[in-house]
Amino acid sequence: MRIPTRPLNFSLLLFASGIVALTLYVTHRQATRLGDEERNKIRLWTEATRRAVDLNSPAQDYEFILQVIERNETVPVLLTNSSQHPISMRNIPESAIGDQKKIKRLIETFAEENQPIRIVFPSGDVNYVYYGRSETLKELRYYPFIQLSLIVVLVLLGYLVLHYSRRTEQNSVWVGMARETAHQLGTPISSLVAWQQLLASDETDLIDSQVLAESLGLDVMRLQRVAERFSKIGAKPQLLDTELQDTIATSVEYMRGRISQRIALTFKVVNAPRPIYHNAILLQWVIENLIRNAVDAMSHGGTIDLTLVYTPRGAQIDCTDTGCGISKRKWKSVFRPGYSTKTRGWGLGLSLSRRIIVSYHKGKLFVHNSVPLRGTTFRILLRG
Repeated sequence: MRIPTRPLNFSLLLFASGIVALTLYVTHRQATRLGDEERNKIRLWTEATRRAVDLNSPAQDYEFILQVIERNETVPVLLTNSSQHPISMRNIPESAIGDQKKIKRLIETFAEENQPIRIVFPSGDVNYVYYGRSETLKELRYYPFIQLSLIVVLVLLGYLVLHYSRRTEQNSVWVGMARETAHQLGTPISSLVAWQQLLASDETDLIDSQVLAESLGLDVMRLQRVAERFSKIGAKPQLLDTELQDTIATSVEYMRGRISQRIALTFKVVNAPRPIYHNAILLQWVIENLIRNAVDAMSHGGTIDLTLVYTPRGAQIDCTDTGCGISKRKWKSVFRPGYSTKTRGWGLGLSLSRRIIVSYHKGKLFVHNSVPLRGTTFRILLRG
């Protein structure tokens, strides 16, 4: 079934927009709260400064007033006279201390960030408190944008990597399908070419018409089977066949005459047969691919045992060989398109087989067990 991409892309875009909006909202609310706290701290600092200068303030308040003034360790603040000449400063960058131009620029910047606080002393003198934002508040205001920028960059890089990976995988599939097609057509075409050359020669009297008809019939049947297999790729096949043991037996007999005599190929059925709905054309393709992989894993000969077990939930098919085996970390990689351990392989057989079992038959195909230098068991699970 084809997944509609537009609604999915819109949903992902909507979800991402929600995350961005939530991040900005939460950060803005926290920055607003911190800004309010800093303004209240400066108002308290201003009042403490006013009282410290007021000679009428009780003596016992001075220690508390000085503590309030000293506790401001984050918010930059400047106390100036009415002519903007600095009288006192706190949390100001050291590079600005003693530099009148930098102090003037700080006063202008603080005035833009926050409204200056006017202090009127009992003597009639007027001072002004200029204060800016703490480093924490600045970071909190700009951090979301930096964070979102990094997220966008990471998402973009992830998309590019995924796009390249998918494109590479698609190229591997196309190349593999082309080679698989050539491989499937190669045997019957070679046979037909041989018969055509024989018929065109002067030795036609040596040809047995009965043998010719049977051979041509087998080749034509093979071509029809190949055409049926590839025509079903990409379309939803009908699961009309029920005699699973006959389907497997046909593939076993077909492959038995096409593998080395040093390899023994057996097939047995466990438990009483029951109807298992499947597509015989595609399932035979899977069985043949598993047998071919097993043969390639046994360059010096061995045995291939196919076992069909009928279970209460369906059927279990095991293909066990005595070949070179597969390391456990590669059990999943062998089903990836393009993965192959053979120098002339194109890595499509197992990938295509899994697609046939999982996507078309709603079953499972996996490496059940494998021991290096001892053999491998591939298992197929089909529903009843």
